Amino acid sequence: MSIGNNKPYAILVFGAPMSGKTTFAKHFSDSINAPFLNFTELQAKHHMSRKLALEIIRCIAKGKAPLIIEGLMDTESERDEIRKLLTELNYNPALIWVQTDLNAIKQRMRRAYKTLSEAKAALASSYEHIEAPSESEKVLVISGKHTYQTQCKNVINNLDSFNS
Repeated sequence: MSIGNNKPYAILVFGAPMSGKTTFAKHFSDSINAPFLNFTELQAKHHMSRKLALEIIRCIAKGKAPLIIEGLMDTESERDEIRKLLTELNYNPALIWVQTDLNAIKQRMRRAYKTLSEAKAALASSYEHIEAPSESEKVLVISGKHTYQTQCKNVINNLDSFNS
């Protein structure tokens, strides 16, 4: 999956916890047969530093295959850093914000945690650092409540808007 000048895409997926980021990213990765790098999961399991995560992106990008990346992008400055790196690596980064309403997120959190107090604590802690995209960021918003088919169609139909 690349643009006319054979520049591969890097699909950068971000959003609130339990918004549907991982579900979309895994399905999209499978659909286009592209590597899925879930840095949210890798950092949680292995306490991976941001520096190491960026080095992993550099190494995998040498293959010039399309990439799907989740994590490392809670703030605008973090997203800018990833996009700059990928642009330097001759990728066309496309920022996808998975947006889901707070009530749906709360319901998903309740199912994911044993107690309501654990769910509330996890939600409060995870929202502490997340920044919504700014007006200056070029971002495609998809709903975390829509079907994968609808999300995929939306992303595919709008990838051309990310051509750099």
